[in-house]
Amino acid sequence: MTIHNQAAYIANLWDWGFLDGCFGHTRIKITDLDGLVERNGHFLFIEAKSSGKEVPLGQRILFDHLIENEANTVLVIWGEPNKPMYAQIWGSDPCSADVDTLQRIVSDWFRMANGQPLGAQDA
Repeated sequence: MTIHNQAAYIANLWDWGFLDGCFGHTRIKITDLDGLVERNGHFLFIEAKSSGKEVPLGQRILFDHLIENEANTVLVIWGEPNKPMYAQIWGSDPCSADVDTLQRIVSDWFRMANGQPLGAQDA
């Protein structure tokens, strides 16, 4: 998704705080994800964090449960917008990353979702 009008995009973001009391006597809050792609029943969830920011406990629990289903992949990216520094496919160790690294990771995921071996042509 390319954001053509950043001010309009920001003006249309929802503040989900009005739902905070809907989850009983818990600390559950709505989480946001920065990207989601589906291909042939496989899901790629993408979350971006500022450099040095931890993944909160609630998101860690969510990501752990998401990857229990082999059709789900969670990719966490740290850095400033469009300037990644680190990436982690949830369940593995973080690694240094730049835009090229992220393109490779996502292209590899797409080939896997298509049932193609690495290096095969995208369909």
